[in-house]
Amino acid sequence: MANRLDPASGEPSAPEANSDQRLTHETRFQGLREHLALHDLVEPRLLARLLGHPPTEEEIGLVQLLTQTRLVTPEELKNAKERKRLRSELSLADALIQSGALGEVALAMATAIIARLPYFSFRPESADRVAIRRLDARTALSWRAFPARFQNGALLLAAADPRRIDPEEVATFMDHPVRVAVAPGSTILQAIELWYGGPKHNPHDLMPEELDLRCATDPGDGSISGTDATTVINRLLLSAARMKASDIHLVPDSHALRVDFRLDGQIQPQTKIPLNLAGHVVSRIKVLAGLDISERRLPQDGVIRARLPDRELDLRISVLPSVRGEAVVLRLLDMQVGIVKLEDLGFAALEQERLRRALRLPHGLILLTGPTGSGKSTTLRAALDFIQTQGNRHILTVEDPVEVKMDGITQVRVHEKIDFTFARALRHFLRHDPDVIMVGEIRDGETARIAVQAALTGHLVLTTLHTNDAPGAVARLLDMGVEPYLVSSAATLVIAQRLARLLCLACRRGVPATHEEHQILLSMGWQGSLPERSWHPTGCPECNRTGFKGRTVLHEMLPIDEDLRGRIARRESAVALRNAARTQGFQPLIASALDKVRQGLIPLSEATAHLELLS
Repeated sequence: MANRLDPASGEPSAPEANSDQRLTHETRFQGLREHLALHDLVEPRLLARLLGHPPTEEEIGLVQLLTQTRLVTPEELKNAKERKRLRSELSLADALIQSGALGEVALAMATAIIARLPYFSFRPESADRVAIRRLDARTALSWRAFPARFQNGALLLAAADPRRIDPEEVATFMDHPVRVAVAPGSTILQAIELWYGGPKHNPHDLMPEELDLRCATDPGDGSISGTDATTVINRLLLSAARMKASDIHLVPDSHALRVDFRLDGQIQPQTKIPLNLAGHVVSRIKVLAGLDISERRLPQDGVIRARLPDRELDLRISVLPSVRGEAVVLRLLDMQVGIVKLEDLGFAALEQERLRRALRLPHGLILLTGPTGSGKSTTLRAALDFIQTQGNRHILTVEDPVEVKMDGITQVRVHEKIDFTFARALRHFLRHDPDVIMVGEIRDGETARIAVQAALTGHLVLTTLHTNDAPGAVARLLDMGVEPYLVSSAATLVIAQRLARLLCLACRRGVPATHEEHQILLSMGWQGSLPERSWHPTGCPECNRTGFKGRTVLHEMLPIDEDLRGRIARRESAVALRNAARTQGFQPLIASALDKVRQGLIPLSEATAHLELLS
């Protein structure tokens, strides 16, 4: 077969056949083809024999192997050397590839023999979904590797260039034994395209990862120790679920990875993970969440779904790089959580009826305010559940994210990366004939204006704002650029709330109230005779030795009457609105806290913890 110079470039032209075509058609490779028809994995010694390479223990180069097996002819080698002479930066193997003499299959086979690794001829569509989830897309592209399946207790990782991969490091990242095999680069890229995303595939098709903990064991004594990352993570999640923790915090320090649970809104230290295991635990969590395990400089967010013996958890993962390592927070969302009823939130009877009346209205704006973690979303869900009991109404919600799925309600999630914001969703909602609209949060002026306009045009709108008190929510809307006359016309009810920890009724302890406690109560505005006893937490197995079990709402409700509408239209301050509301019987948050103290539901210390924000 003659080689010619390309008249356009002056470089040697491609040959009429190449190494891959020889493997496909020449009779001397018939045995290899028959073996591959039965087995997709070929060990390096057998592969060398099937290619006709004489057995040897000596080190051999890639090009030498190709020429000795006659996959590359002397003419093709001469052609490649001429190409390399014209472009000195090329290696001889690259020159063979660029000339067209060396195909991907022959390159992969030769690489496998030299690296003493098996050759892997796999079909991307036959890959194991469980194996695929062991590696994220970005790392797969970076390594040019693909986790194809499990075999004999090891994860079979197909790689185009095994020099890019350290098997021990990969095994640490994946928390599983790994066996590397060499496969053609195009096959690996096809598999990555098929399973991790592309024009015809959703890159999140495999997410959230499902972690099956139905057979995992929880020591039950709070211990989450283990000898490997998987055991530690399993016990961590089971322990957190048993204790009803809302968040798991993994905080790196100089000696260990500290583990804290958030129980009833409070951080509770649990244990420490040794440094020699800490990196494995964090890497395993990142792999499960579909995050880039090689990226340690940027924050990342992901999702894991955990299947427990009695329910499912949706785990929202946040990884934050710090000077001591990566800090991780896992937020536990119970997928089978029931909707809390209005009467179980902790509102007083008068406030419950006031809220019900507002929810029965055909239109208007109901605002919930408070800091993150104050129970606003729970109250909104209870409100929507009540609306559903009042008759057929078309309800649309836009949330970030959708934490609890509700039957009979169309719930939509915002996607900031594709510019599907709260405001954009609201604009589309108004063309979807809704009766009730719930907006997870008003974050900007555009969303505020559309929400107010919707409330004025025959829709009941429920939403949240981040302000400290109810009158401050009105001022916040005005600061966002909504006209005062629009706010005064649209708003019907504003609720500000906090969450306070409930005393464990199984172990709470009543003792005679001290003079100091009486003075504190009086300074907080206590009405009536002072209590003879005060209640304190003790701790028992029922409450995980904390003395608290569950939380209740501390709240204030501000109905927007005609007097307040006029004041809002005149743009009076939040202080003026609060003072005017007091004359009409408005009860501030502090009154709700004192009422819970009077009932023995929360200790005085829990009320004073919110004192600066309640008064």
